[in-house]
Amino acid sequence: VSTQSTGTHSNISDQIPEPAPFDINIIIISHVFWPNLRKEEMLVFKPLQKYLEGDYQKVFSELKRSRALEWRYNLGFVDLDLEFEERTISFTVSPLQATIISLFEERERCHAETISTEVGIPLVMARKKLSFWVTNGVLKETAKDIFEVRESAGTTRSRVVEEMDSAMVKIEQIRQEELESYTNFVMGLINQSGQITVERVHKLLSMLIDDSVAGLLTEDEVKAFLDKKVKQKLLCYSSGAYKKHKT
Repeated sequence: VSTQSTGTHSNISDQIPEPAPFDINIIIISHVFWPNLRKEEMLVFKPLQKYLEGDYQKVFSELKRSRALEWRYNLGFVDLDLEFEERTISFTVSPLQATIISLFEERERCHAETISTEVGIPLVMARKKLSFWVTNGVLKETAKDIFEVRESAGTTRSRVVEEMDSAMVKIEQIRQEELESYTNFVMGLINQSGQITVERVHKLLSMLIDDSVAGLLTEDEVKAFLDKKVKQKLLCYSSGAYKKHKT
């Protein structure tokens, strides 16, 4: 998957006359071989959606006439720098969070209900997502459900983590279940390349796993998952990489 998907994406990108609105890497996987990926209805950054569902999809259809793309906008991650009058803050967030904050690019103030409507998510979820940006000093709530950009310096934490023990246990269980569903995916990667590093698995799974519940996937979580497969004698570890266990 890693080699074929990367090659297909590069081939498509080279044939599109207009470049993408920003640097983007797309993983194309087959529903036949890989896990069922959760799909959540939502809208994304309009220039990106226009690019993907327009020129990108058109070129893909010309190259793969018997296949069609079905986008999973809720998966993956976005690296972005937010520039203010006195500061620049770097974030790694979900596509949903990136879409929400992009709505403040041309406006200083926005109602949570407007966010809900324009992104296509429930109001309660919009409030929850907006609280992330409030906590991290990017937005401030000036009145009930009214949010505006905070130009003066605030906190710069990279993400919000639920502190309740019971909630954390639930989150850990969800993450373990998510990773287990990708066992065949990881085994397929190893079958193709012979071996794989924690860093490589982390990069690929970070683009596939929805971070809206359990947060951003960490390398430690991926390593624990791979080490578990070593104990199950599915993999072995040698010279910094994981390989298929030989019976």
